[in-house]
Amino acid sequence: MPTTGPCRNARITVRFAVSLFLTIVMVNVIQNIIRELQRLLLEQAITDPLTGAYNRRQMGRRLAEVLQPGARPAPSSLLLVDVDHFKRINDELGHEAGDAVLKGIVDVIRSRSRKTDQLFRMGGEEFVLLLPDTAESDAMAIADDIRQAIAAATLISGHPVTASIGVGVAEPQDSVESWIKGTDAAMYVAKEAGRNRVARRASRAV
Repeated sequence: MPTTGPCRNARITVRFAVSLFLTIVMVNVIQNIIRELQRLLLEQAITDPLTGAYNRRQMGRRLAEVLQPGARPAPSSLLLVDVDHFKRINDELGHEAGDAVLKGIVDVIRSRSRKTDQLFRMGGEEFVLLLPDTAESDAMAIADDIRQAIAAATLISGHPVTASIGVGVAEPQDSVESWIKGTDAAMYVAKEAGRNRVARRASRAV
């Protein structure tokens, strides 16, 4: 005897409820997949694929934000970290060893950084660490701590690795380019003084 009346309506209601529930579940699954794909795409767009540090494009954006008038209550500082004799490492030990050094440098810098600091790979063996709201004296102390940690780390067995670091505090007239250039100049002062050293940016005359 065919089902009629209230029983039939109840079965239709149950089917509809189950279908609606499954639809909602599938929509949520698809949304989660889309969000994860968006996150991965964004991560790929702003990070260096070898080391996982932020890339140069993201560095430019972030430094520009920091230099906006009124963006920060206190001056921010940059550390420009350059691996000493990196070409020699590549030439004598190969590019795989060089890549291992770069990854190890990033690990060391992150281990000595604060949660608010941001690390960028500027290119080659050069890295920039942004220290928000950090005065020169504190930036110099952080830079020397990182320098010592790199020198003490075993990045390649039997081959000590060191880095030279320039420290640059943002000045009121700075653009992104002048801030990086001044800090880069300080790094070269550290190189010329014998490497495995920290040097501060020379203040510009107003």
